[in-house]
Amino acid sequence: MSEHFFRSSGYLADSRLASSDGGSFSVDELPPFLRTLLVTDGTVTKSLEAWFWEPVVVTPRQQQRVLLDEPLETLSARAGDEALRREVCLTGKNSGRDYACARSLLRLSALPEGMRKGMLEGRIGIGELLREQGVETYREIIRLDYLRRGRHEDALLDRLDDDLVSRSYRIQVSGEPAILVTEFFPVSVFR
Repeated sequence: MSEHFFRSSGYLADSRLASSDGGSFSVDELPPFLRTLLVTDGTVTKSLEAWFWEPVVVTPRQQQRVLLDEPLETLSARAGDEALRREVCLTGKNSGRDYACARSLLRLSALPEGMRKGMLEGRIGIGELLREQGVETYREIIRLDYLRRGRHEDALLDRLDDDLVSRSYRIQVSGEPAILVTEFFPVSVFR
């Protein structure tokens, strides 16, 4: 089940949220800049560059064209639709530190040709490509989560080796659900 966060405000009156491990976490106890990243509807890469004052590169970890096994309501996708699964990390060019990692699923038929080509080439991040292509989008945050260190068997998350805060959001392109992104942020990096 998805919820919707931060549509018109960057504040939650009830800042205690359930986490996927059965516990809970308080958004107001997170470092202020990390809270800012959770609520932004802009690109994270530019914000990370400004905060940490170093270039941030999108480091591809995995990219694969797939046919969906089952429908995915969040993207208005049907079983058999072609999609692109991606995993990337946002890494400081000078420090080598991973500031975030992300998983995304892109419904290829919902993307304009130039963007589809750019994504399949895997050369830059989604936000950069959206800006470069001048594509009009809307981002809708649908889930926030807190993942405690060591409670997952997942190579991407284990790479960050920390407690993680995540946000999932849907990007609509030309009014059509096209991309589902989950970003993972290592909490201690932002303290």
